[in-house]
Amino acid sequence: MRHPTGTLGAALSVLMALFACHADRPEDQIRKAFETCRAGVESGDVAQAASSLDPQFRGPDGMDQATARLFLLGTLRQEKVGVTVVRSDITVQRNEALQDLDLILTGRSGGLLPQDASHRSFRLRWRKAGGDWKLTELQASDGR
Repeated sequence: MRHPTGTLGAALSVLMALFACHADRPEDQIRKAFETCRAGVESGDVAQAASSLDPQFRGPDGMDQATARLFLLGTLRQEKVGVTVVRSDITVQRNEALQDLDLILTGRSGGLLPQDASHRSFRLRWRKAGGDWKLTELQASDGR
């Protein structure tokens, strides 16, 4: 016969494991959100690539969320894009975070990206909205 305390202990262990998975550090949550976007870019899935954009998103040259989606749509229709993360530093302060990135972008088939690799640096600003981290701003930090 099974002891009731053993069943309770097993149930508590399962609940604690589930809570630990849900209670990722903010840096890990941001990495996951960025990885979802990166995977979307590489697979050509615009919806996935833009899934973390905040409705108030701002990018280079005043780009808003709708313009960013259109840019992704145009780029990913023309190009097979590869994104390699060289460096990713994340600093979190409460519900806001900065992510400094060095990336190597590659593209095939001519168009917006060169055939060879292009090293780019970016600063991303994230904000926690509800339970999710949303990308509110993207700035090229390499002068391009």
